[in-house]
Amino acid sequence: MSVPFGALKGATGAFFPGLTLFPPVSVPSRPIPAQAFLNSETDGMPLQPFRVAKVRNGIGMPTPADATAALGNIATRQQLLARGFSGFDLTRAVRSGDLRRVRQARYATRDASCEAVAAARVGGLLAGASAASTYGLWAGFDRRIHVSVGRNSSRLRVKREPRFVGGPTEVVVDSLGVPVVVHWIEHGAVPELGPECWRVDLPTCLRQMIAWSDIETAVACFDVARTRFRLRDILASFDPRTEREREVLAYSRPGSDSGVESLVRQRLAQLGVEVSQQVRIASVGRVDMVVGGTTLIIEVDGEAFHSDSSAFENDRRRDAELVSLGYTVLRLTYNKVTSDWAWCERKILAALEHFTIQEG
Repeated sequence: MSVPFGALKGATGAFFPGLTLFPPVSVPSRPIPAQAFLNSETDGMPLQPFRVAKVRNGIGMPTPADATAALGNIATRQQLLARGFSGFDLTRAVRSGDLRRVRQARYATRDASCEAVAAARVGGLLAGASAASTYGLWAGFDRRIHVSVGRNSSRLRVKREPRFVGGPTEVVVDSLGVPVVVHWIEHGAVPELGPECWRVDLPTCLRQMIAWSDIETAVACFDVARTRFRLRDILASFDPRTEREREVLAYSRPGSDSGVESLVRQRLAQLGVEVSQQVRIASVGRVDMVVGGTTLIIEVDGEAFHSDSSAFENDRRRDAELVSLGYTVLRLTYNKVTSDWAWCERKILAALEHFTIQEG
């Protein structure tokens, strides 16, 4: 989500009242570029390449804004200087409105998300569920902004210095009105030279999701990561260190294109119903899941899935093709799965009972 610069305006010394400050936790982090985990067979999320915005003497010259966009729309001064820009170039970009200095030595483009800008203004990195969303992973229903800062980080945009005696200290967020949770982590400070200065790397994000989320959310996040990124490379950098991490890896399965599909798979497994995911059916293509030992197909629509009429018509064509082949199709929506699972469960069990009666 993009936000106008004016929505985050404030003096350099402005505070972030409302932050929830957590005591130091140990989640070692060594920045690893997201490109290292991209699955060439899926729609990964590579960083934007430089776009040529100006031509000088017939030669395309990237601007500081271009370089910042390529770094994820947030950059440190050191990152931009390392790319050949001078301090004067940065000052000129700020004065022209191409960049905004959201904090000392931190710059943002107009396309930077409000969550990333909020993390930069606090002085940290998007972490946990907030980082998972930027990687296209399932983040659950936690809408707070999670920010990682170093154990000894200072000059944070908070109203008062954290005191851990008596538990977490709660303060309020700037003009956004969104709660922010600050996690004090060993090696959790912003890497000034990158590769990214606005979110934790992918293995750290997955580890944080396992540590900070419920098991169902953590498994769903990992399920989607298995589809979106190369699992072999993820596991090479993600050696399970705790019993909880081993538990999530044991429950995780390939085949979920979205978090809500993983939720359906997990909840059916708890009922003793096993499914095969991403099954290819001739003349139709892949379907989300087929219940084992039956011809019951379950299709799960995402949160913003098929909003245009052509996609809607294509779904109905597929459903008709499947029925003509002898399958029963049950389509579940995001809202039903996430807010009325009892209804979904009743419909699925009723359909399975129908198969049992037929077989009897």
